[in-house]
Amino acid sequence: MKKITRCALALSIIFSSCQKEDELISRNWSSPNFDGFDCNSPVMLGESGTVGFLPGDTDAQIAAKIRDVWNLPDNYVIFLDPQTYTSGGGQGTARDINPEYLAFPLHISSMSDEWGWDYLAEYEQDKQAFLDKYTNGKETGGMKLCNLK
Repeated sequence: MKKITRCALALSIIFSSCQKEDELISRNWSSPNFDGFDCNSPVMLGESGTVGFLPGDTDAQIAAKIRDVWNLPDNYVIFLDPQTYTSGGGQGTARDINPEYLAFPLHISSMSDEWGWDYLAEYEQDKQAFLDKYTNGKETGGMKLCNLK
């Protein structure tokens, strides 16, 4: 009985000391192709993909990872989709979004409650109030690219 108790105690210590690894999260990204790029077109052609990152990674760190993995030059514009995906199939919206990496309003997240059609309607109604509410008054990368403010 004493050996069983010791084994159980040892196993409980081993399992309680194991730390769960941070779950990898994914986001889609795009980089507009400037050959024939049209700010008025709803279709943004160019390079795109999906990148994995860890919780706590900043948008700048994620963009740097994209440039490194896909061997993109530093002058490439990288837009990050605000939608996130977990390996378990969960979806969410990125937090602490840096507006510099948002393609909005050139691209919207039409399948999401955030950064979708409702956001676009709000933006078109009062652009400055929209910016103050969602981006601390800063223009998104998409707005800067096409001078849309």
